[in-house]
Amino acid sequence: MSVFSYRVVTYSLNDGQINTTIAKYRVGKLKIKNYYPQFVLADPEDITVINIPWDIVQMTFLELPPTKKERDRIRAAELEIRRIYNLSEDLVVSCVPSAFGKCLVFFLKKSDFFRFLSSYNIDFIPDVAYPNILAELLIVKKLPGRWVYIVLSEHTSGIVIMNGENILNVRMIDLSLNEINHIVKEETGFEIFEIENSGNEELIGQAKKIVDSITYDILGIVGREVIISINTTEQEKLSIEMIDGISLVCRSSIIKEAILSTESDIKSKLSEAILTVLPHPQLSLADLGLLYRGGLELGKVKSITW
Repeated sequence: MSVFSYRVVTYSLNDGQINTTIAKYRVGKLKIKNYYPQFVLADPEDITVINIPWDIVQMTFLELPPTKKERDRIRAAELEIRRIYNLSEDLVVSCVPSAFGKCLVFFLKKSDFFRFLSSYNIDFIPDVAYPNILAELLIVKKLPGRWVYIVLSEHTSGIVIMNGENILNVRMIDLSLNEINHIVKEETGFEIFEIENSGNEELIGQAKKIVDSITYDILGIVGREVIISINTTEQEKLSIEMIDGISLVCRSSIIKEAILSTESDIKSKLSEAILTVLPHPQLSLADLGLLYRGGLELGKVKSITW
């Protein structure tokens, strides 16, 4: 391997299934080389990235003493978490700058982390572990002002409220693209992404009718969760009137079109998210986000191609 070229290997772990994506990093550019719907062992020198589920992750906002070094900030956050939650277990801690001088701190017990890895027969420690939902947001352009980002993903969906680049709140939604995909597949015999990539107008028309028939139900869930997320944001007291816009992050063009074109309480503020990379026909937005996060370990990421 060239001294100027490195590999990023990501593992997407969901519902007992492992997908492996391999990309080569060179001077700020990631080029996807391989995708496997199975586990493929990385080389020792590769940057390895996995996603982690929210059921083992906790988050809190903390006011931490100013420090120059990241490890000192993480140490201060860990001590404060142990004090607040009366924890004695070994922890994995990460800090993200937020608004009003506070840090958004993510933490999980090492025992839970190792148990999660073991459930997928992974016997090494990845270089990066990154939560679902936030992985997708890595490849979304952040807009100035207070924005609500609705992330509808294959396995996990959620709402993230941000002020510019700062996260103010994160909330999971009990809805996934796979649930919608299951309905489409039962009716047509094909998955929604297969249909979208096929170019078959008859199948696409069928899928659109199926999705249209459940769009009000989808918007009912999403609209309710948006309001709850806004009302439960503690960093800044917000109302729907104070929100500059609502951005929909979704891989499926059929589902996006149905949601954006249907009348709802949030339609006036709703728009499609602006992605900073082109969608890949095989990879989820979360997969691309994990690749992007791995690339950051090596430097800036200017593009992801294949």
